[in-house]
Amino acid sequence: MKIMKEAMMIKPFYVLLLLTGGLCAKEISDKDFDGVPDSLDECPNTPFLNQVDAKGCTTVELRLPDETDFDSLTVTLTNGYENNDDMPSRNKQYRTKIQINYYHNDWGYSLRTSYCTEEENMDLGDTTLKVRKRFRLSPELRLNLGAGVKLPTYSFTGNRTDYKLYSSLYYYPSEGLSLFGGLNYTFIRDEELMGELQNRSSLFVGTGYFFTQRLYANFSYAYEESKYRDEHAEHSLSGTLFYQVTDKWFATLYYKQDILDEDLHDELYFGIGYKFW
Repeated sequence: MKIMKEAMMIKPFYVLLLLTGGLCAKEISDKDFDGVPDSLDECPNTPFLNQVDAKGCTTVELRLPDETDFDSLTVTLTNGYENNDDMPSRNKQYRTKIQINYYHNDWGYSLRTSYCTEEENMDLGDTTLKVRKRFRLSPELRLNLGAGVKLPTYSFTGNRTDYKLYSSLYYYPSEGLSLFGGLNYTFIRDEELMGELQNRSSLFVGTGYFFTQRLYANFSYAYEESKYRDEHAEHSLSGTLFYQVTDKWFATLYYKQDILDEDLHDELYFGIGYKFW
């Protein structure tokens, strides 16, 4: 009875108690193994690894911060580098990024900017504002559509405001597993000072998995056109590790590598984030 009165319960421990004879399945029926008997469970069939309250309803879900079902405000600070051997004047660039995300119902809003350092030069990177709407096609399938604007805060000659369209699809076929993909399109408005420009499209597909409630990893492939018409498109593989340090703090590690170009194109970033609510 003590387990039934607890406000927060972790299912694996409850299952262990069942296996060791702590409770008798004949006396108490709990089909979703959340620690709340079916007769008292107001949210039946909750995912196995989710934490629930005394009513059997989810209080902690297996979702990344940008896929949350709850209203939230997060701030993330990342630091890392980018290599691009195609541009000898800008081989290795160190960058610090800050991103603010606010989610309300199925709407998401984000602000991202960065500070760049390359050799002896230091400058503010472009600033991106984005809004997206989520459509719940089914409990397992979600569609995100969004639009954004990239402000020319990077002091590069001919740099102008660009506009972006975003789309992504997330599918959760089983507990802890996610499949995702998306298409993005950028309307380039820079001046043609270094070559003929073109609008840029990109796509990505990948899969991710929650190994525990706190540890998530994904792997993806991306195709991205260059904004320069005479430059080849980029084919890359990337991976992300996400770790929920506490209820408020989380950490990320991201690596990306171009897989078809003979020149070195890669980037590595480590981030720390804080969730205000």
